[in-house]
Amino acid sequence: MNVCQVFLNRMFDSERDAVAGDTLVRSTRLLLMIHLAAGHIVRFAAIQPMRSAAMVALCLIAINARWQRAAIALAIPLQIYNVHEKFPNVANHLWIETLMLVVLLMLGDSEEDNTLYRQFACWLSFIVLFYTGLQKLWYGTYFDGQYLATKIALFHHFRDFFAIVVPQQEIERLQSYVPIQAGSGPFLINSLPYLVVINSVWITEMLAGVLLFFRRTRMAGFVFGMFVIIGIEVVAREIFFGVLFVAILLAFLRADYVRRLLLPATLLYVYLICVHYFTWLPRFTFYP
Repeated sequence: MNVCQVFLNRMFDSERDAVAGDTLVRSTRLLLMIHLAAGHIVRFAAIQPMRSAAMVALCLIAINARWQRAAIALAIPLQIYNVHEKFPNVANHLWIETLMLVVLLMLGDSEEDNTLYRQFACWLSFIVLFYTGLQKLWYGTYFDGQYLATKIALFHHFRDFFAIVVPQQEIERLQSYVPIQAGSGPFLINSLPYLVVINSVWITEMLAGVLLFFRRTRMAGFVFGMFVIIGIEVVAREIFFGVLFVAILLAFLRADYVRRLLLPATLLYVYLICVHYFTWLPRFTFYP
């Protein structure tokens, strides 16, 4: 047995990762289909109603556990078409959704399949968190806060949050550079608390990924990962990604907590759909 195999066996093995009577795959399949149906309603119901209706129909089929894999199989072409439309500017969460569809189609419902999914979700959590932090580190635009300074200039919900640590005159200066074009700026903010908050983002993401990678530190990594998601939702409002990634992180816990997430997630999605289509409800900025 080589060194790599020994390391992987220490990280993941069927006996230590197995949960008796595990139903995580079934719960995750249903949550993913609810997630995709809600996303299709928000994005396409007004412009391509048949497309969103098809995904909603597949979601209803997935309620019956025996038909879940068939629903997943039929959802994959719709998802691939969605990726095709966005290519090459495909958001990371679209790739995650597509990968999860393929994996959940391949897996059955046995305890061994549930264990394999838990191991897959653990790896996916590590890759997503560590890579997104590394990406910010490589780009370098988080060191002095340039990237999020442009977000403050463009979007009111970023301004609402960062008004806590950024002086009002700085926010007004950044807004004066809109519409953003070559030569506008500088997108630099003279605020130490702002720089601390900004740089804590990529540090926390990478730290959460590293902590999740090792068994003894996984619970700490889980907590850090949840803090990352909470931060994304408070500032960037990427709620659909947040719900999906919380479901992935829950694979680290030794019970089917995704099943407990199904009802609150469904109610949240219904609320977001209503906010999107009914103008009499209070406006709420979010991204599907």
